[in-house]
Amino acid sequence: MEKLNPHFFRDMFREDVGDKFSRKSFWGFIIMALVCASYVLDGLDFYTINETLFGYMLIAGTTLIGLKTATKMFMRGNSTK
Repeated sequence: MEKLNPHFFRDMFREDVGDKFSRKSFWGFIIMALVCASYVLDGLDFYTINETLFGYMLIAGTTLIGLKTATKMFMRGNSTK
């Protein structure tokens, strides 16, 4: 089993090229945290979330996180050639 990278959380919000702060990842993780919190609170009957709003938030968060993941995937594919 591999050890956890000590810079795991720092690397989540940094881009590989230039070690810049990634706004896409930052907002993606914030939106996904809000989606998770609203899902749990809705499940516990604290309030009822609008299903349309929940869907849009889920799509926006996964898109922002997916952009970084897809970029990394294609960059790795090009570096092995």
